[in-house]
Amino acid sequence: MFLYIIVGISSLSLIGFYSYFKAKQALLQRAIEQLNSVKEQKKIQIENYLNSHIKNNIELNSNEINEIILDTIQTNGLGKSGKIYLVGDDYFLKSKSLFSYNSMPPIKANTLSVNLAFKHGKGNGVYPDYRNILCLSAFDKLDVIGLKLVLVAEIDYDEAMIPISNLRNDLIFVSIIVLILILSIAQVITSDIIIPIVKLKNAAIKIGKGNFNEKVVINSENEFGVLASTFNQMIDDIQKNTLELLDEKTKRITALFDGQEFERHRISRDLHDGLAQQLIAIKMMLENLISKKELADEVKINELKTQINHSVDELRKISYDLAPAGIMEFSLEIGLENLCRQIQKNVQIQIDFSAYGDFTDLSQRTKIYLYRIVQEALNNVIKHAKASQVLIQLTDTNSNLVLMIEDNGKGFNYDTNNLGLGKGLFNMRERSILLNGTFDVETFPGKGTNIRVKVTKLQEYGKN
Repeated sequence: MFLYIIVGISSLSLIGFYSYFKAKQALLQRAIEQLNSVKEQKKIQIENYLNSHIKNNIELNSNEINEIILDTIQTNGLGKSGKIYLVGDDYFLKSKSLFSYNSMPPIKANTLSVNLAFKHGKGNGVYPDYRNILCLSAFDKLDVIGLKLVLVAEIDYDEAMIPISNLRNDLIFVSIIVLILILSIAQVITSDIIIPIVKLKNAAIKIGKGNFNEKVVINSENEFGVLASTFNQMIDDIQKNTLELLDEKTKRITALFDGQEFERHRISRDLHDGLAQQLIAIKMMLENLISKKELADEVKINELKTQINHSVDELRKISYDLAPAGIMEFSLEIGLENLCRQIQKNVQIQIDFSAYGDFTDLSQRTKIYLYRIVQEALNNVIKHAKASQVLIQLTDTNSNLVLMIEDNGKGFNYDTNNLGLGKGLFNMRERSILLNGTFDVETFPGKGTNIRVKVTKLQEYGKN
């Protein structure tokens, strides 16, 4: 917008200056023509007077010459400073000066215009006069018998330029008025059109980035005011729909995780109450038969017994992984201690767990979700990290629960958009979000991995 204003003002200025210089040239041309006209008229009169007197041997009268030269000088268009004078080859004025009518001694006019007249004859231009004041000058050499004379007609340059100076001042005044009008119009356009458009554009950019708290304030009742009101209503609708979608997504994910936990508990219970009890019953029957010595091949029976023991242990492990009894019956701290102890039995990784604070009043959902986050993190370490040590720390900071999981493994390139390793990190993050918490990962190839989960206790205590 301002670029257009600058271009417009520049164009207007160029047009004004061009018009000024064209008018100046035209005025100069007209003034020169006027000088030439007066000079030619006086030249004819003086040449006739001098030639007639010389031919007839009549004595020349300087007063008569002065009357011819000075006659009508104020009414012939030369203005107040206009003058016509004769100069001899000795460069002294042969007629009286309008500015020094009674000057003594005689005035010498060794000027550029006089020299040009003696050298080239007729001519005109802008030259200093015998007063050394810049003048418009028209000059010519007289054709008089036996005399070398030059006739010069001049007008002060400043007086000749009065009309163009007035025009220049008028142009400056008009330009200032036009500039003020343009700036006023630009101000109106900027405040009524440009600023609302910029506000709408900036608001649209922020909304595109997910900032739905941005509102457009346009205090006017024109189309932009209506547009801003409609735009704000659209933002409210988008925000409302987005919150509804997020709420629906949260409910579905929560239902999914809760459903998974329910199925895990059901499967764990079925394994414990069904298959595990049957295997234990078979084991007891075999022991009873061995004690009665009713089977001949005791070695095979013992092998079968060992396999059954392994099956029972594996079922117990699966049942515990599906539904850890520690966090269901006791606290999150005990459940995590049991998890770390159970995993360390089967891997060559040093797992150190520490807890600081009271975790007995946590909701069941908080305990289960944090437990699953640690379980998922340890599974990732075992499968991917190639770590030799894992540090797990659970801290109660009165207002927050902070869970830190750090390993000295190979690390990885973490992308917050796709979460790098797939469902493991995704599930951990989703569980953190469902607890109204935050999930942060710090990792780099060769530098290990640090996972930090922070949950606000006030948002979770007392919930199922």
